[in-house]
Parts: sequence; structure tokens; C-alpha cells
Amino acid sequence: MKKALKWIGIVIVALVAILVVAAIGLTLYGNSKFKPTYADRPLAPIVVDSSPDVLARGEYLMTSAMACVDACHKAEDGTLSGIFEQVQEGPIAFTFAPPNLTPDPRTGLGSWTDAEIARAIREGVDKDGVGLVIMPSYTYHELSDADVAAVIAYLRNLEPVEKEIPPVDGNSAAKIMNAFGAFGASPVGEPITAPQSAPSPGTADYGDYLIGLGGCRDCHKSDLSGGLIPFAEPGAPPAANLTPAGDLANWSDADFLTAMRNGLRPDGSNIDPENMPWPYYGKMTDGDLLDILAYLRSVPPVAE
Repeated sequence: MKKALKWIGIVIVALVAILVVAAIGLTLYGNSKFKPTYADRPLAPIVVDSSPDVLARGEYLMTSAMACVDACHKAEDGTLSGIFEQVQEGPIAFTFAPPNLTPDPRTGLGSWTDAEIARAIREGVDKDGVGLVIMPSYTYHELSDADVAAVIAYLRNLEPVEKEIPPVDGNSAAKIMNAFGAFGASPVGEPITAPQSAPSPGTADYGDYLIGLGGCRDCHKSDLSGGLIPFAEPGAPPAANLTPAGDLANWSDADFLTAMRNGLRPDGSNIDPENMPWPYYGKMTDGDLLDILAYLRSVPPVAE
């Protein structure tokens, strides 16, 4: 009996040791993936001007196609001076802190170069070569040089707001979850070393470009077939199948525009803006929305 108890004790100690080592390993892995440093990351040259057309394009992208303003960075006072929120979900503690995007030199983007801002937007790496967290740079990686320059021009033209935003941070549990993709795909993309251009407007390819900027595949999946939305609240409806195998195949151009402008399906049912943020994307022009529809009609049908 004593011998059996001895072996049970050895097994318990061994299991505890394995759990401790695993916990340490996971913690180290989480820390290594949280704000990694890219010391030699190159900066692609960007030419920015503040002509009225360029400023208008930057505002259009920020407030509609990319939905940066209302989705994350807009403060309660209506400025893009950032927000922060302490989030606690069980053992996970996280500081959600979209930064100040106004040109304030101390707390905003005033001390950043145009190339540094472009790199943060498209590659997920900040001015100091540190990887960003919960920034959808992976959806902006294909942003053309002209469009990222327009966004930068728009940000440069904002009224500076001095507002300190704490850095994004989290406890060990949050960092481990982040390392395994629980907060979405990594913002850090491949370095951009060659000029980037967008497809011509009025084409299905341009619709695909806009779908990429809008992050539509985050919810509707890479093949746009829809289904359960990652990290959605329990009971949330699935994302719609946007391929020709879904209901969208029977919609007219007018049906699609009405859905995107007013959140109303052809059958009269409402689209919940909490699940499909049509108020943001509905600000896009008819031409851009119809380019998106043209692309959706061109993709392979995928049955749900």
C-alpha cells in the first residue's frame, strides 16, 4: 500500500511540474507575441499632399470604406483623439486603447513621419518598430499608395487634440489568448517595398479591393460564404452567405443599395447594425457599392 501511495505521489508531483512548465511556457510565448519589435523594418516612401480632392478622399475612406472613425478611434467629443477601456472577462484583463490620431505632437501623430503612419496602417508596425495590437492592418495591407496618402492627409488636417491614451496592455492570460489569435489575426504584415496601386473603379476587381479594406471577410469568411461570426456574442445570428449560392443572388442592384443604406432586406426585415455595420458602409457611393456587388456576383458559389 505504501509503495502504491508513493507512486501516486510521484505521479501527482510530475503532473504538477508539467503544468507549471506548461504555464511558464505559455506565458513566455504570450509575451513574445505581444508587441514584438521589428528593428530593421523598412519604411516605404509616401508622397502626401493636402489638396481638396485628396482630403475628401481620405475622409471618405476613414468614415465609410474603412470605417476607422466610428468603429474604433472616435472619442465621445467627436474627435479622433482615441479611447481607452479596461476590459475584464474572467481571468482576462485587457486595456483596449485605440490611440489618438490627431496631429498633436506629444500625444498624437504630430511627431510621426508620413512613412511611419503609412507603415502602421498597412503593416501594423509603429514609429518605433513595435508591432501593434488589435489593429486591422491585415485588411489595409493592400491599400494603395494614393489611398494611404489620402488617409494621412486627412489625419494631418484634423484639429490637434492633446489627450494621453495609455498603451494597449493585458495580463498574462490576455497575452496568451492574443498569441493564439483570440483577438483576431496579427496586425503585422509583410514589409511593403514596392509601389502599390488600386484596381480601376467601376470594376469587380475594385469591388474586391473595397471588400478587403472593409474587412468583410473577418465576418463572412475568406470565401464569403458566411456562417458563425468569430468571437460574436452567444446567440448572435450568423453572417450572411454573400456568394451566388446565398440570398444575395436574387437581389437587384436597388435591393443591395437599400440594404446598405437603410438596413432593410427585400423581404422587409431589418439588418441589425450591431451584427452588420451598414450605417458605416452605407456612406459609400452608389458606384463603390455596386462594384462590391459586381464582385460578389463573380465569386464561386459556396453552399452554406
